[in-house]
Formats: sequence, structure tokens, C-alpha cells
Amino acid sequence: MKMFLKKLHNFSSLNFKYHLLLGLLIRILFVIYGTYQDATSTVPYTDIDYKVFTDASRHMLNNRSPYARHTYRYPPLLAMILIPNLLLHHAFGKFLFCLFDILVAILIKKIVETNLLKHEYMKRKEIHDARTLIGYDAKQKRILQNSKFNLKINYCVILWLYNPMTITISTRGNCDAIPTFLVLLTLYLLQNKEMYFLSGIAHGLSVYMRLYPLIYSLTIFLFLSNFSLYSIAYGNSSKTILNSFSSRTAFQVKKYLIYLLPNLKQLKLIAGFFISLSILVGISYHLYGYDFLHETYLYHINRKDIRHNFSLYFYLQYLSASINYQSFWLKFLMVCPQLVLLIAFSFKFGLNKLCLNFSILLQTIVFVVFNSVLTSQYFVWIIGILPLCVLRIKIPTRIVVSLAVAWVIAQLMWLVPAYYLEFKGHNTFLFIWFQCVSFYCINIAILGRFIKYFV
Repeated sequence: MKMFLKKLHNFSSLNFKYHLLLGLLIRILFVIYGTYQDATSTVPYTDIDYKVFTDASRHMLNNRSPYARHTYRYPPLLAMILIPNLLLHHAFGKFLFCLFDILVAILIKKIVETNLLKHEYMKRKEIHDARTLIGYDAKQKRILQNSKFNLKINYCVILWLYNPMTITISTRGNCDAIPTFLVLLTLYLLQNKEMYFLSGIAHGLSVYMRLYPLIYSLTIFLFLSNFSLYSIAYGNSSKTILNSFSSRTAFQVKKYLIYLLPNLKQLKLIAGFFISLSILVGISYHLYGYDFLHETYLYHINRKDIRHNFSLYFYLQYLSASINYQSFWLKFLMVCPQLVLLIAFSFKFGLNKLCLNFSILLQTIVFVVFNSVLTSQYFVWIIGILPLCVLRIKIPTRIVVSLAVAWVIAQLMWLVPAYYLEFKGHNTFLFIWFQCVSFYCINIAILGRFIKYFV
């Protein structure tokens, strides 16, 4: 075990550029292998979505609507950038998604580096709460020279770069690396560069590509509030950021509307967001009309999967599939828990400038776990944010192992009745739902531990 840990330490200590090259090489090899498996095996490696993307690109190339391809549920921009699949090579899109994987790793490094520097600076200066960090810039280079500091950053990058799920998702031809990159670009422009207008543009583009980043809007808005502070808690392992000054302030003041009064920074953010989103949506609507709005956005809002998925609400949707009209209160009760948590986390952590990434992580988990449709690829959204926060989530190793094992077992247990339904034709819907409930409980337990051990 000691030998393994030593080798892991030495591997993690490699220069960041070597990790990028190795991560890219691994992905290229997977793409090549996938091409071979597609040609020789009855079970294809390439995701069916990639074929859908390519077919939509073919329609665009022939001056037709990409939505002429049934099940294409993405903006036309995605089909447009994948036209080289037809002109250059059929695997062009896969290599492009792999490139976005590498760009995500670069942004993870830069964001973690900046947040870790600020957190370390406040600890050394014993600053609990501050509106600005005076003298912070002068200390950056000195802290960066610490090899342990750089090793911590590498650990965060490795969590994304060598993750089997992120590797297979991109190399199979799924585009989730693109919205993940755009979300991280928004956070990078906010925290590292303080370019609020450009951050708004990036946020608008991310919402245009996939609707889910819209849930981060309130947190990002509050991050720039005049009431937000740099705040940490240290010196007592039981004391977490939940007890910090800024979070107490958020819940002592009853008139929350005062937090929503915009300042100049927030106005720049809002302007960038609406300009980019309105231009992109306007052009797409002009070209493809209602088909664009329905397939790209409205479909996902009302989406149902009555066959099987991980969602807690799967069985409810299955039983009510034949009902043409669903009660408003039924829909409200499905959305309400998710909405309440999203708003609560926005105010709880959005008003702390060192907790923006953690707030985004919690909101992503809530959105995924409480969603009416939940598939494995949704967890890529969480994996893209987790490296930004992992250094400040001080969960004991035994709890990490037990939660990880329970999470994997819950998925494997779900696969058993799902297999009998899909391949044997047995009615196992109720048993699938039992496993959905257990998987939901595990995810909520993980969410709770993240909050409890965040410092």
C-alpha cells in the first residue's frame, strides 16, 4: 500500500503540462479504439447521440433544418460546429470534445489556484471577514513556489482529467464537455479576471447551449453583491463556513430583497448575459422558428422518460403516462423541493466570495438528483465542478470510501431490474423504482456530508 501511495504521489507531482498531454493521449487512444470497436463489434462504442449530431450537421450542410433529424434536442450551433464530421473525418467531433476536456482541466487549475491562494492568504493573516484582500497580490508568487501547494492543485485536475466517466463520455461522442467548459469559463472570468461583462456573455452562451446553467444565475448575481464578503472559518474543525459572518448576515436580515439591488458589476453581468443569450436565441429562432425553441428548451422542461432512469420520479411518470392532463399541484410538488434548495444555497453561499464554487456544486447536485429525468451522463456536470471544491471538503477517508462504495452498489443494484426489463421483457418497474429511491438516498447523504465537512 505504501508503495502504491508513493507512486501515486510521484505521478501526481508531474508537471501540469505532462498531465495535459497524457490526458489528451489517453482520449485519442480511446477514440481510435472506439472506431475499431464500431467496425468490428455488434455493440458499438460510439454514443447514439453522436450519430444524431452528425445527421443534424448533414441537414445543415444541405441547407435544411437540423431539427429535421428526429431526437436532435440541441441548439443549431452544435450541429454547425460538427459539420467537419462530414467534410474532414467522422471522428472530428470526438476529438473536439476531447479538446474541451483538456480546456476544462486548464480552467480547473486556474480557478483552484486563485481560490486556494485567497483562502491561504486569509488563514495566514488570520482574516475572518473582509470586503477586499489588501496586499493579496504581493503574496501570490511566494505561495506558488510551495511544491505542496502545486501538488494540491494537480490532485484537483487529476480528478477530472483521468476520471473514467469523463474520458468515456467525450470519446463516445457526447458533448457535455462543452457546457462544462462554458460554466467554468464563466467562473474563471468572474473570479480570476473580474471581467463581469465577458462573464455574462459566457453565462449566456452556456445557457444557450444547455438550459441547466440557468440555475446558477442567482448565485453568480449575489457573488457580486455589495453585501458579499471574503469569509472563512478555521482553527476549529467543527466550525464550518455555515457559521461565518456573511452566512449569518444572510439569515438575520429578513428583507432579502435588499440583496437583489444591483450594483455596477451586476449590471455589467446582466447586460453581457442578455446580450449574448438574446442574440443567439434570436438568430436561431429566425432561422428555425418554433422547432428550435421546442426541441432545444421546451422539450427538456417537459421531458419524461417512462422506460427507466435513475430519477426518484420515474415510477410516478410511468404510472401517469396515459393521463393527458397532470395537476398543477403535482408538477409543483415535484419542482418545489429543488427550487427551495437552489434558492437557499444561493443566499447561503453566494454571499461569500470564497464559496461561489461550492454553491455551484451544491446546486448542480440538487438539480441532477431532484430532476425528473436522471441518466449517468448528468453526473459529468457534477464532476466538472467537484475539483473546484474538493480541497475544502474535509470528509474523513472512511466516510469517503463508504459513500463511494454505497453509490456504486446502488447503481449496480439498479442495473439488475433494468436489465430484466430491457432485455428479458419482465415487468420490473416497481423494483427499478425501489432502487431509484435507494440511489436518491445515497446522493442526499453525499450532499449532506459535503455541507457538513465543508470548511
